[in-house]
Amino acid sequence: MYYNIILVIHFIACILLILSVLMQSGKGSAENIFSGPTAFNFLNRFTAVVAVIIFCTSISLTVITANRGMSSVVDDSNISMPVKTPANGK
Repeated sequence: MYYNIILVIHFIACILLILSVLMQSGKGSAENIFSGPTAFNFLNRFTAVVAVIIFCTSISLTVITANRGMSSVVDDSNISMPVKTPANGK
């Protein structure tokens, strides 16, 4: 139950982070090179808050998955390692 709710919050936060980063102006643009440091505006603060939300939901999803005993996709794969043969062919 909690896993699905946190997963949805995580997904929405990821989309919001992508959009907020894309909406910010570039820090290396020609108009900002010779000006002073820019103010910490709403968009920068929003990006920081969303990044913290993603960090927290990532940790929460990891803990919930570990406590449930869920396995990884890699654990279920049947990949065999290649056998090394000598260079001389014997």
